[in-house]
Amino acid sequence: MPPLRQPKVEPLPPGIDLTNKTAIVTGATAGIGLELSRQLLDLNLSTLILAVRNISKGEEVRNSLAVINPQAVIQVMKLDMTDYATVKAFAETFKSKHGKLHLLLLNAGISDVNFELAPTGHEKNFQVNYLSNVLLTLLLLSALEHTAELEGAPTRITWTGSRMHWQTSLASKAPLKKDEGIFEHFDAPGVIPSLTRYGDTKLLVLLFQHELANRYPPKKVIINHFCPGMVDTSLTDVLPLYIRLPALMLKALRARSVDKAGWIGLHAALVVGEETHGQLLGDKEVAELGDFVPSEEGLRIRKLLWDETVEEMRELTQLPSWME
Repeated sequence: MPPLRQPKVEPLPPGIDLTNKTAIVTGATAGIGLELSRQLLDLNLSTLILAVRNISKGEEVRNSLAVINPQAVIQVMKLDMTDYATVKAFAETFKSKHGKLHLLLLNAGISDVNFELAPTGHEKNFQVNYLSNVLLTLLLLSALEHTAELEGAPTRITWTGSRMHWQTSLASKAPLKKDEGIFEHFDAPGVIPSLTRYGDTKLLVLLFQHELANRYPPKKVIINHFCPGMVDTSLTDVLPLYIRLPALMLKALRARSVDKAGWIGLHAALVVGEETHGQLLGDKEVAELGDFVPSEEGLRIRKLLWDETVEEMRELTQLPSWME
């Protein structure tokens, strides 16, 4: 049972100025993504790309955000993380219109408890929370590296992660068989318990970033992820009623306001340095890892995940040499 009070979170330090910077926020129409967008504009961000599934909702959000920083350029672009084709189209369109990218905030995520396949053929949570984020990272990495070279300072990719990786079903409830692939395991109906699927996909994010950090140094692009803790957002709305009601009671007692989640996210994206490359931050500190992550089985799955991810991405884009 988690403690009823979460640690206090302080605002961002003064002096952060994002004038002449460009940022992309995925999942930007609600919750943490919307708050990250607000706070970026408060910090004088010059160009904000709202990467959204629903364009009309995105335009409503754009209009509401415009009053925060009237000088900023705020653009709405289509991005459906269930479909590789739209991920590729988004990246191509962005690179054709923008010369620089300083910050990529990969916030889009789902927590569906019902098993459903995405158009790619992969399980939907697996696709949205992990696979499409990997592809978008690879597609935009060259833009981030180019910007870092031009400006002489690292650019950033920050994913929204979760300490729910502690509860992974791979540890005991649904372990991976020795002859089983990780993609096969995640895509099979009835294998992963519905209530652990979200945490399991966030474990994959963590394992991928750990392996990435061993291969890709943070000299041009710093890549990390953060856990905002329990936040008062709509993520629990998809839970079945018997789970949703106690979750709502717990949220009423201990959930953070969304502005504090924004502070945590932008601390990871703007304040900390290369010492956090490949790391999960929680409450602004590098988070303690679940026991499964450094275990023999956790390390085996990390390598397997990397190899299978490389094979998947090779069919979609040209891979950098460090990934092979």
